[in-house]
Amino acid sequence: MALVLGAGKMGIAIAHDLMEHGIETRICDVMPADIPNFFILDARDDKAILQEMKKEDVVISALPYDFNYKLAKLAIKARTNFIDLGGNSYIVEKELALHEEAKKAGTTIIPDCGLAPGMTNIIAYYVWENGEKEVHIRVGGLPQNPKPPLNYALFFSIHGLINEYLEDSIIVKSGRICKVESLTGIEEIEFEGFEKLEAFYTHGGTSTLPKTLASIEQLDYKTIRYKGHAEKIMLLKQLGFFDDEAREFTEKILEKALPKNERDVVLARIYGNEAKMELIDYHDGKFSAMQRTTGFPTAIIAKMILDGMTKEGAYPPELVIDAEKFMKELKKRNIVWKKN
Repeated sequence: MALVLGAGKMGIAIAHDLMEHGIETRICDVMPADIPNFFILDARDDKAILQEMKKEDVVISALPYDFNYKLAKLAIKARTNFIDLGGNSYIVEKELALHEEAKKAGTTIIPDCGLAPGMTNIIAYYVWENGEKEVHIRVGGLPQNPKPPLNYALFFSIHGLINEYLEDSIIVKSGRICKVESLTGIEEIEFEGFEKLEAFYTHGGTSTLPKTLASIEQLDYKTIRYKGHAEKIMLLKQLGFFDDEAREFTEKILEKALPKNERDVVLARIYGNEAKMELIDYHDGKFSAMQRTTGFPTAIIAKMILDGMTKEGAYPPELVIDAEKFMKELKKRNIVWKKN
């Protein structure tokens, strides 16, 4: 019934949660993997992808964001539902422009179904619906035991991570949509039980919200890191390490240099003038906090589609996912948003 494209950390978490909740699920990748219901498939092979899509009721992309627009179009052709993890606002816009085609094909397309954007979109919309005129989103996945010089570890695609640092952040200021440079706007932020942290603008976190929340006066998204991280990444950016010709090389170096398989924690806060929602989620011994807060929400949305709880067409998650029901499902997985 479900096909997960990509057998990396997020794909494995998505497939696990779907199977745990009774959904027959296959998972594929271009490289062999020793996991249940796995088969080899190259996402660059459109004919093969289309053939496999036709066998399923919902297809979930856990691949780099570069693939998602093409995959959304193939899903419409296959007349199957499609969701992905998002990560690039401009690709998401192209996917949402497929609305009429998806509706005509009787399928549902929902990009941005992971942590941020994704779960945070749904919670931010919920906060806004309750009367807030401004919404601020702060999210970060952090190693529990940071190691210098970057005090960070690799919890998801390095390609997606660098994109967040390079592309401009899209915010709403005084009712107007505008862009600000990522890695700027550094502010101090505190969570109970943690040392003082920093938060700064990054790309992708607001995604569709500036347009969805049409009447909002202030909206922004900042990534949470240990102090000093933004300054170091900004220096690499200013020295040209992320320019077109150097980016691939830099990504490979960082992928090798950054610690992996570290115990992590995900911190999130979404607030307005009055309301505040907060999440602290830890590695559970089997899945990292990033896998839990990215993969499990994606699986919940996939199951909601299968259960007929969404509508046909292409939509951002905040417009088709019932926040109360969504949070109830999250709570079953011990992912708990607390109202403060």
